[in-house]
Amino acid sequence: MKKDSFKLLIKEFHEDQLPSPVERELILPRTKKIITLTGSRRSGKTFYFFQLIQTLLQEVDRELIIYLNFEDDRILPLEISDLDTLLEAYYELYPHNKDKELFLFFDEIQNVDSWEVYIRRIHDKEKVKIWITGSNSNLLSREIATSLRGRTLTFSIFPFSFREFLTYKGIQKNHHLTYSKDRFKVKKLFDRYLRLGGFPEVVTEENHLEQSILSEYFETMIYRDIVERFSVRNTNLLKKLGKYLLTNIARPFSINGYYSSLKETTAVSKETLFEYVSYFQEASVIYLVPLFSYSVRKQQMNPKKVYCVDNGLRNAVSFTFSQDYGWLAENLVFIELQKQGVELYYWKDKEEVDFVVKHKDHSITAINVTYDNEIKERELSALAEFKGKHRKVKKLLLLTKDRNENKGSVQCIPLWEWLLHPKI
Repeated sequence: MKKDSFKLLIKEFHEDQLPSPVERELILPRTKKIITLTGSRRSGKTFYFFQLIQTLLQEVDRELIIYLNFEDDRILPLEISDLDTLLEAYYELYPHNKDKELFLFFDEIQNVDSWEVYIRRIHDKEKVKIWITGSNSNLLSREIATSLRGRTLTFSIFPFSFREFLTYKGIQKNHHLTYSKDRFKVKKLFDRYLRLGGFPEVVTEENHLEQSILSEYFETMIYRDIVERFSVRNTNLLKKLGKYLLTNIARPFSINGYYSSLKETTAVSKETLFEYVSYFQEASVIYLVPLFSYSVRKQQMNPKKVYCVDNGLRNAVSFTFSQDYGWLAENLVFIELQKQGVELYYWKDKEEVDFVVKHKDHSITAINVTYDNEIKERELSALAEFKGKHRKVKKLLLLTKDRNENKGSVQCIPLWEWLLHPKI
């Protein structure tokens, strides 16, 4: 019966028209290794698969591609022994392809226990190239490295960047967009992106249900990506912590400080709080950025700044009573830098620098973010102070609401412009 179900899904994929997703910017290398895609729930991993398949179809026959979604109820539940019938089903449909290379796309494969044993075997024994995805709750990078034992390369996919968002809205990004007649439309769209973020379903929503969708995402992340996976019992504390973290994006977070605020009214240990924070990190809901220091001890002892995977998700669940655009703007910059895979810190002495980017050649870019109409002197003096204390600074950036000018050695660029061409 499983074999027949596999045949049905294989033929269905070969006969159905593929979706036409928004082209994502993530570029994967050509490699013999297994490619693994991870990312937060609903960030677009499945549709990115379709993009890869569309590209692959320019080189190979569609018959040689197998796409399976392991959340399809027509094949669930699955045991690892059932997977042995997958290629049998394929070769019974296409016996003439027995000696040809196959291209396998396995979506949400973590739904099969011990899936990695099967993937390792066919990767080693069969003539195949393999791509897999899974929710972060069940397919974490460190687990993949252990399970597939050096056979895989792992890449993360995020919600839409501002550039991808504009592509969906029908605006072609180019180097002259800043001066074109479309710039006013782009700035208006940026305001929406700043508030509602880039989750694909939210970007395409036309019935003003964005807040409801994002709130539902948060609940699903809590219960499916954290509670079920880690057997969390105190869900009220978990949700309270999650909302606190999202409310306080772009600000230092100390578990000791949060513990002190709770201990009078809530029975909780610091160890539990450490665990809960790590769960939000592993589910790609939040990220923590350490203090820039050449002392590892100082990095560990000082609070880390907290950021969220998406502004819309943050706004849907946070405790805010006004539009705090400054924090949202800084969070957007973090997301863009995180996508670039750079080594990232913040710095604080008398004043504070929002982002310190350490390059591979050990040079440094320092970035501050402001979203006021006027440039405040403290933003410039903080960058100057940082440069005065570190010799390897190659660039100072101040990302602004709408100011494009140079202030001494500081280059001021409107945030929306920088997001179109995010050079560091």
